[in-house]
Amino acid sequence: MTTTTANTLPITAESKLTKSQTRIVYSPVYESDGRNYQAKVELRFDDECGNGHNSFAITADVYLCDIKGNRVRWESGGCCHDEIVKAMPQYEKFIKWHLTSTDGPMHYGANTVYLAGDRDCNGFLKGEPSAFETVISFGENPIKHKFGKRFTKFLQEAKSHPGSEQFDFEVIAVAHEDRAGENYKFEPKYTFGGFDARWYECPFDTESGALNFLYALQHCEPKFTTVAVAWGKGKARELDAARRSAVWPDATDEELTAPGLRERLDARLPGLLTEFRAAMEKLGFVW
Repeated sequence: MTTTTANTLPITAESKLTKSQTRIVYSPVYESDGRNYQAKVELRFDDECGNGHNSFAITADVYLCDIKGNRVRWESGGCCHDEIVKAMPQYEKFIKWHLTSTDGPMHYGANTVYLAGDRDCNGFLKGEPSAFETVISFGENPIKHKFGKRFTKFLQEAKSHPGSEQFDFEVIAVAHEDRAGENYKFEPKYTFGGFDARWYECPFDTESGALNFLYALQHCEPKFTTVAVAWGKGKARELDAARRSAVWPDATDEELTAPGLRERLDARLPGLLTEFRAAMEKLGFVW
């Protein structure tokens, strides 16, 4: 049994924005792993989500049946394409178009390039520096001191002052902010004059620590160095997934990994959409 509904509004001369256009197909009862099932397959080509373009989806609800073919209970549903192939193999050729729209497969270029590539989700290769931080060291001492970006920038600007004005700071105590009902008291923290900081933002826990660091700034040749503090994780290439994402099953490994993949994807998109339109119209949908 098949039912079809459509309610269309014009979008361009080439396609029509369709608010609701579905086709429901019930499979014959079929056997799988010694049990009987029936699938309710839904094919949809419309703008139900309000994205501004028609998109195709093929999903199903699968029901367990008794020996007479009567439904007993719902077993599974959604994007269960393996079950659709078992129940109605004539629809297998349309599965590749799942989540394809009138402007191409979902995130056609971005998804395919990511899946075919070896960069992680942040765009970095494995081991490639991905984040940096400025640290402070003194003379030939290899120990590097890390503070927050704001305090480090404050010190860098102070170093740019000429002559004796460099690092001419006063050490200031910042008391903990008491709150009503609290029965504990924290010791003060310390900052330099000119660097406004609340208690939890202070760079030093003790007065001696602040004084010692100030002495080092004034007498021990401070150096500011930018170093990598995080590295890319990279990822393995997922070429089969890239082929599915691009609806390009015969793409070679070289076509997917050589430079210029995005340009190759753009070049084949018009032909891909022509093929997609023919598939939708074969299903009886209004393009």
